[in-house]
Amino acid sequence: MNRLFQADGIVIKCIKLNESDKIVTIFTKQFGKIQAIAKGVRKTRSQFGSSLENLTQIRFLAFKGKNLNIINQTEILYSFFPASKDLILYGIAVQCAEIIDKITIEEDPNENVYKLFSDTLILLKDEQNAILLFASFQWKLFSLMGYQPELSKCVDCSSLIKDDKNYIFDIKRGGLLCNTCQNTKKYYHIILSSYCLKLLKRIIFADLSKIHNKQVLQSGLLELINFTAKYMIYHFEIENHTKQFIDKVKTICQKQ
Repeated sequence: MNRLFQADGIVIKCIKLNESDKIVTIFTKQFGKIQAIAKGVRKTRSQFGSSLENLTQIRFLAFKGKNLNIINQTEILYSFFPASKDLILYGIAVQCAEIIDKITIEEDPNENVYKLFSDTLILLKDEQNAILLFASFQWKLFSLMGYQPELSKCVDCSSLIKDDKNYIFDIKRGGLLCNTCQNTKKYYHIILSSYCLKLLKRIIFADLSKIHNKQVLQSGLLELINFTAKYMIYHFEIENHTKQFIDKVKTICQKQ
């Protein structure tokens, strides 16, 4: 990275620094996650306008500093959820940004992760099944980060998994166990229904556009959400608050 550099990125976090400045975290296409200071951004007549708000895709020019970069110019490429009135869609978009922030390290570029993040936010704007899309984002992200689960062979003996009504998934080892290797119950073993397994395979390997607005069994989706939460907590130490968030929003809406 040169001292003066240009990049495209999505703002994933903002922290107030003082009365006029703030620190922004941007997940960029070229350099991965970076932090930068935006001077004067909180002033009424700031040159940055709304370009450094969360979930805004920008092209920016910055100087590389000793500790933090300093943003000099910005241009809005796309604004995700501008003044969104859909709390569920906006909340899930924020959760995507939080996961990106927690799961990535600074200045470790990954264009595939950037594209996944950008595509997910674009599809979310008119998504009819946001929970399914969010689960798809998470599992595709896990796979890109090197944590794709083994869903065809036993993680113990490598034999092919035979069709069944239910399957045993070993969270710790990241894959399915065959009937022979699942005799002993262990803390990290989770039962997956055949429907949930098929759904999981579908969302990992299918393009996001083919998952967009698809309808699935609610029971299978709930099972997938719970499974995803356990997988993410174990491998990334990140809690998934999706179900709690949606339940809370629905309660608020019912009271209005």
